[in-house]
Amino acid sequence: HQYPEKLIPKFVNQIRLGRKCTLHGTGHNTRNFLFVTDVASAFDVILHKASVGHVYNIGGTHELSNLRVTKTLLRMMGKITEEEAAEETVVEESEEGDRLVLGPLEPFVEQVPDRAFNDLRYTIDSSKLLELGWSEQVHWDEGIQRTIDWFTEHS
Repeated sequence: HQYPEKLIPKFVNQIRLGRKCTLHGTGHNTRNFLFVTDVASAFDVILHKASVGHVYNIGGTHELSNLRVTKTLLRMMGKITEEEAAEETVVEESEEGDRLVLGPLEPFVEQVPDRAFNDLRYTIDSSKLLELGWSEQVHWDEGIQRTIDWFTEHS
């Protein structure tokens, strides 16, 4: 699980407490999400099968935007419907900065200025790890639901 100030635990707690999710910028920054048991199994494979002195990146197949993660959390926590989560969120461009047209997300999301140092994307090449026989086992939907359940129980 992640530190409480990170995207998923922070938003789960904001949603649970009836607060708006504070989405930085347009939410189009992407990250590669991997469930904790898959990370642990990757470390186990590296520990037992890797060559000393080599670098092995750990990454999965679930590269998602922060906006998509927000919509998934809101849907799984019963705040928006499947159809509302699937709606495209429009970005209006202006001199003051890009603004999201939130539509059904409006009651649950507050767009805040992006951080100047926020990377748009991290690219992860885990091909060396895959060559050792490791593979991702927990699908995004299952992993995020288990994460929501854990934070709901332990927060």
